[in-house]
Amino acid sequence: MPGSSSQVSIEKKHEISGFTLEKTVKLMKLTFSRILLMHQYVDVTVDQWVVMHILCKHQQLSQQELGELTFKDAPTITRIIDLLVQKGLVIRSTDEKDRRRFMIKLTIEGIEKYRFIEPIVQEFRAEAYAGISVDELLMLQNTLNKIFVNLSKQN
Repeated sequence: MPGSSSQVSIEKKHEISGFTLEKTVKLMKLTFSRILLMHQYVDVTVDQWVVMHILCKHQQLSQQELGELTFKDAPTITRIIDLLVQKGLVIRSTDEKDRRRFMIKLTIEGIEKYRFIEPIVQEFRAEAYAGISVDELLMLQNTLNKIFVNLSKQN
């Protein structure tokens, strides 16, 4: 029946804009970027930090795996890795099993820098998530994961 409450709720559900999510993500990245710039020792960008974070979790990855985990295309991940190599934060070596692949891992200096930045990240997140309960954050994470899975099925 047109105008029924279930029909209205379905229509409202589809009116929810991705703009809120997009503007929040952009503001978080911009704010975190400014915070990193305030710390002279840091000398890394948000994208470089993401690569360092993934490497810290996985210890060593191929350049392709790193690109996939960070959702960066090949030219972008190559540029980020090049900059991190120049800064002495990561090393790129040829994979012993496949000479066509490069393996990437944090250097000792990279690990030290990661450890220096991690509390800055935690403080930033605490400020960003102020007033939001753990349950609300978990619900947000679950919801975003569902959206991610839905979109992953299309690609």
